[in-house]
Amino acid sequence: MGRFEIKFSREAAKQYKKLPKEYKSLVDIALLRLSEGLELDLKPVQGEKDVYRIRVGRYRVLFTKFNKTVLVFRISPRGDVYK
Repeated sequence: MGRFEIKFSREAAKQYKKLPKEYKSLVDIALLRLSEGLELDLKPVQGEKDVYRIRVGRYRVLFTKFNKTVLVFRISPRGDVYK
């Protein structure tokens, strides 16, 4: 995918702050890998255009791409993230 700049929406930043410590570090690692263009568990979200998800344990990170910028707009537990 190449190198990307990571940005958070206001809602995603609040959700990130509420994460347990162990998941914060896992999300940090996943986003670092994404920004570096390294391989990770990345899939497009069905029924949505240009929306992707990263699986981080029991949490999902939803984002969209614009040129060389990734906008993270939701970080939630698996069951709630797609609602």
